[in-house]
Amino acid sequence: MKIPVIVLISVLTVALAVSLTTVYRMDEKVSRMRDMASECSRMVEHVSLQRDTLAIINSAFAAREDSLPSLRHTMDSLQIRLDEAELVRNYLGYYLIIDTGQNRFHLRRGGLLVRSGYCGTGKGWTANDSGLVWNFSTPRGIRYVVKKGENPYWYKPDWYWLEQDLRPPRPGQDILIPDSLSWEEQIVYYNDSLTSSERVWVRAVPGALGNFKVDLGGGILLHYGVGRGRNVSHGCIRLGNSDLEAIYRALPVGAPVLIY
Repeated sequence: MKIPVIVLISVLTVALAVSLTTVYRMDEKVSRMRDMASECSRMVEHVSLQRDTLAIINSAFAAREDSLPSLRHTMDSLQIRLDEAELVRNYLGYYLIIDTGQNRFHLRRGGLLVRSGYCGTGKGWTANDSGLVWNFSTPRGIRYVVKKGENPYWYKPDWYWLEQDLRPPRPGQDILIPDSLSWEEQIVYYNDSLTSSERVWVRAVPGALGNFKVDLGGGILLHYGVGRGRNVSHGCIRLGNSDLEAIYRALPVGAPVLIY
């Protein structure tokens, strides 16, 4: 009877020892896993802080970048005000101020406001699908009226087609409007006798610029156009018909135009 009891006690003792050893090892493993989890948590917190810091820095740079055009516009505005003050002392005629930030014009004489309204100005950097890039910004600074004209044609430059990923027409490939027609008849012919696809290939377009143009040199014109109040043009200043005529009548050749 004693031998079975001794064997049973020995088996139980061994089983208990194995169980204790297993529990001890499991406790060590749990402890290591707890340490690893704690380390991972610290790493996640560190990465999160780095990400937040980078986000703050990025926001700061973005805010700084966004503020640059506004800062430049403010500086240009101050310079134009100084130029205007100097102009008023020495020039008694009509002159024009163009605000490309607010897209407004101010016709003045002797510092007094005569007429004000909305205009459209250059849309800035533009690219086509082929990767060609243009800067269609309205140039800033003081310019002068070079010449004026009535019933102007818009002579499409090559970028008109390139911007649409089209090849500019070679000589003889563009569509001509009969010059035997009057200017008014040419406008009707262009709009009513040609299809939309044919109108694309007309290089000399009647009526597109309105009834008047004021040339500031360098391809920059004051002319009729849509999109007033926005930056939409290819560098020219777009005006409504009545505003354009008033400015055309008021500004002589040589009159200053201050753009900022």
